[in-house]
Amino acid sequence: MLKGLLAFAVLAGTWNLKWFPSGRAEHRASPRVEAANVSDAADVIRANLRRWRDGRVLFLQELRDPQTCSNLISAIRDRNLHVAVATAYRDSRDNRLQWQQMAIVTDLPVIEADWRYARKAGRKFVPRGYAYALLDGGKEGRIACFCVHLKSNYGAYKIEDVKANAAKRLACIRQVLEAAAKVAAERTIIAGDFNADRFQPQFKDEGTFCVMEAAGFADSWEGASPAERGTHPGSTRYPDSTLDYVFHKGFRRIASRRLAPLDFVSDHRMVVVSFE
Repeated sequence: MLKGLLAFAVLAGTWNLKWFPSGRAEHRASPRVEAANVSDAADVIRANLRRWRDGRVLFLQELRDPQTCSNLISAIRDRNLHVAVATAYRDSRDNRLQWQQMAIVTDLPVIEADWRYARKAGRKFVPRGYAYALLDGGKEGRIACFCVHLKSNYGAYKIEDVKANAAKRLACIRQVLEAAAKVAAERTIIAGDFNADRFQPQFKDEGTFCVMEAAGFADSWEGASPAERGTHPGSTRYPDSTLDYVFHKGFRRIASRRLAPLDFVSDHRMVVVSFE
């Protein structure tokens, strides 16, 4: 952990909640189980945000729907936190709500907020898109926040599928950067589940991280050891992966960065970064 825990302008947290609140793909658990998962996730968030009383922004992924996000924020029992934006992506086949939504939660005043579908990459469909909120950061200026959940590699066994997924991640992040460049903000955060590990050899050709750096964004994990940045725990066969990121621009420095302890409600650890 870096020094300067109490000297900060903004605290940013990102967490992929794994098919929340059921914990299973396209599946509703019993009301009792889902209520318990909401309560448990709220405890984790509360424990990791409680040292900071203002300037907090939380980026969430894999929420079932906007109501689930509202339920979670209510369970945190923090009157200052509110939902700035929650996506409502629909399936193109039957118009039902998809089960992997995103949200941005904050205690800062919201100037504007929206969400977008990603445009196709050539003829290839790019899943989801991004959530966006422009926040009033006080005397140091506005903060543009973008939440992402990029295409995963699940089920990609052929090299052409792996390359197609990488192209979809790159297409989405380019669209986010295009949107970010149009916003008049002194500081910008792009955070979420990138579904790629820039520190592992199999992602050495991943263009997503290259375009982020070319656009002037810094990675909060820069210089961190593998033990510090294992956001997705591995197993005896596979090492921990760094799939969750907080990229930033316009801040003076990172004051602290850390991972919350692993909790059963998700297979990802919550990432918490404070900025000055």
